[in-house]
Amino acid sequence: MIGPGDLERRVGAVILAAGLSTRMGRPKCWLPVGGRPLFLYSVEAAVRARLHPVILVGSEDPRPFRDVVKDWAVEVVPNPERHRGMSTSLIRGLAKLQGRVQAVMILLADQPLVTESLILVLLQEYRMGYKAGVRIVRPTFEGLPGHPVLIDEELFSEMMAITGDEGGRSVLARHRDRMKMVPWGDERVGLDIDTPHAYQQLLKMLPLVQQGRGVHSRLEGERVGPEAPSTGAL
Repeated sequence: MIGPGDLERRVGAVILAAGLSTRMGRPKCWLPVGGRPLFLYSVEAAVRARLHPVILVGSEDPRPFRDVVKDWAVEVVPNPERHRGMSTSLIRGLAKLQGRVQAVMILLADQPLVTESLILVLLQEYRMGYKAGVRIVRPTFEGLPGHPVLIDEELFSEMMAITGDEGGRSVLARHRDRMKMVPWGDERVGLDIDTPHAYQQLLKMLPLVQQGRGVHSRLEGERVGPEAPSTGAL
């Protein structure tokens, strides 16, 4: 049974948008999709799911990101050390959330098909399982773990101690017994837009999208090509 305290647990978001895009060959966060930059889809999903605060960790210069999200309740954090790996972005994002939330939802800016509905299911599983010891919740796509990943504040200190490009895998591995895996029927949601091929596949799925409107509802019946859904950076 869920008590009032469980329902009131505040969950924020950290959206990782500071990657070097080495496989893409150009900044993937700024690839146009339906008239909007790729990263804005993750921002929209987080905001619509009422995650708060929403922290967007970008590159050295935060101004272009701030210009795009100026009308959204989003805080942009620059990462001048992004060349040192994903851990630097996670640490910066978590540092902005400490003391403000009881858990964080970590989203990747290159996964534009993650939906509000998936985030809400992960939140529900966290709140329902909290008293039973659940401190991590993540989806699986065709049996493979993916993103977004919800992590309770009890693990923040461990997450902030990671280094390099690990992305927190070691922390999740240490706490498998406190993790709830949630099977998600649509593996397309976990697609990483890491390569030019994946980007072209995404564009083929969204021929009717104008300014990003209706992106998720129009995915019904479409299929991704040979690119596999991401097993996640964490």
